[in-house]
Amino acid sequence: MRARTFRKIHRWLGVVIGIQFLMWTSGGLYFSRNPIEKVHGETEKAPPKPLGVTSPLASPDRGILALLADRPQAEVRSVTLRPHLESAVYEIAYVDRGQPRWVLADAATGGLRGAVGEDEAREIAIRSYLPGSPVRDVSLVTEAAPGSEYRERPLPAYRVSFDDALGTRIYVSAERGLVTARRNDRWRLFDLLWMFHIMDYEHRDDFNTPLLQVVSGLGLATILSGFALFAVTSPRLWRRAPFRKRT
Repeated sequence: MRARTFRKIHRWLGVVIGIQFLMWTSGGLYFSRNPIEKVHGETEKAPPKPLGVTSPLASPDRGILALLADRPQAEVRSVTLRPHLESAVYEIAYVDRGQPRWVLADAATGGLRGAVGEDEAREIAIRSYLPGSPVRDVSLVTEAAPGSEYRERPLPAYRVSFDDALGTRIYVSAERGLVTARRNDRWRLFDLLWMFHIMDYEHRDDFNTPLLQVVSGLGLATILSGFALFAVTSPRLWRRAPFRKRT
């Protein structure tokens, strides 16, 4: 009776979570065989461009003062000098009503410049992508749903899609003029398997979900029931059990 009970418990637990065990194993195999740099498209990333400024630079104070005149409540956090296509810019990072924001100032004049346009975003994406594949289309993303491929990233951003075998998409922030995400078919499969792996089917980032905890507990119970089934059905172990009556 004891062996039959353990066998029934083990069988039904296996049926209930067997598919999840398969997803965990498949996902783990894919994760281990695909370096994260490859998944993130870093292997196709062009090397960074040097600043290469020869003319005198203006102070960023003009841009900061213009920003504060337009947004008195803004809190400037940092100013970074960096290259931008053929020129140089000051990237001014600030917080406005609790939200992180950025604005660019021309390094030659110190004055604020407008947001990055579609043509600029296309050129930035092309220069950041080594394979040199043609661009298929460019679109402006203003909203990103939970679980989307561009989640928890600065908006608005341009999505530059390339006509290549990898299905590459490069996202360029309209405020910063920087590549903020690289996506491809490898990343999409990784993200799908990651969703099943952590069992967060909405945001795909939370590995503390109650569902994962419950299924993990059932998985542990399945393993323990398998050990128990082995113990009660093993003649050698059963003969040596200390509670078994000797005759």
